[in-house]
Amino acid sequence: MNQDTTSRRRLLGKRAAAVILAGTSLLVAGSALAQGQMRGDGADNSGSDKFKAESEPGFFAKSFDYVKHNSYFRIGVLHLQYYGTSSPLRVENAQGLAAQAFGPGKSEIAHTGSSTGNTTTLGGTYGLYLPLTGHHLAMEVTLAPPLKLDFEVSKNAIDESLSPTTKNGIPTGVPPLGRSIGTLKTLPPNFTIVYRPWVDTIIQPYIGVGAMYLYTYDTDVSNTVLNAYGNEPTLNLTKPVACVGQLGADFQLPNNMFITADVKYVGCATVEAKVNNIVVNSPTLSPTVGPIDVGTVSSSNDFKAVLYQFSFGMHF
Repeated sequence: MNQDTTSRRRLLGKRAAAVILAGTSLLVAGSALAQGQMRGDGADNSGSDKFKAESEPGFFAKSFDYVKHNSYFRIGVLHLQYYGTSSPLRVENAQGLAAQAFGPGKSEIAHTGSSTGNTTTLGGTYGLYLPLTGHHLAMEVTLAPPLKLDFEVSKNAIDESLSPTTKNGIPTGVPPLGRSIGTLKTLPPNFTIVYRPWVDTIIQPYIGVGAMYLYTYDTDVSNTVLNAYGNEPTLNLTKPVACVGQLGADFQLPNNMFITADVKYVGCATVEAKVNNIVVNSPTLSPTVGPIDVGTVSSSNDFKAVLYQFSFGMHF
């Protein structure tokens, strides 16, 4: 009984091992066949497909190649001309005698305003033709070195005292501010989408629309009247996004070179300007009562400017 049982167990074990080995062989063969069919039936084809996959450029390589052969750059003279308007200057948080002169809370000073100066600098533009548009549409970004602009008052604020007398008619002797209040730096990148109706002519006019970020930084109040007590007043400006309208024309030259005349209108934005911590000297009153704490002077500027650019460019 024991020998028969042992023999049967050995026979069953051998049969089971054979079945498992056969099944494993079938699975391996089936898997290999399936993979071969997915690659194109056969080892030779799989090697060919592998070669094609390795030789075909990838997404980034194709993108780099497109940019390399469908972009342009131009650099030249850029002039910013400011045409914006401003609300009257507003005095806020005046204290002591200043409150008597300007009144409590907010008060406007008639026939006054603020603006920024004009400047000329270098400007560069990078353009990329959009795919599937036959070079009729392009995306452009224009950059310039940091621009240092004057922040100025306008109208009566230039040559008339903002507070000639108190409400009781007592002369203050506070002098006019003059034109310049201080300086600011700006780095206004602008992006536009440009349409060229003709791309095979010597003269190629275009029109564009886009946006500009009115980014300002490194402000400084240098006006002597506002700095009479060394109180370090500060200039703060909001940083809105403005709309851009663009007109221009490329004049084609040999060897993929060209010259461009370009005009951009920048608008549709309001910049809030505030000069804080203003303390002024009243020659007739300060010897008795000390400095006059004006507080904050602000204005709302309807930003409008035109960028004129004349530049030399090259197609890549």
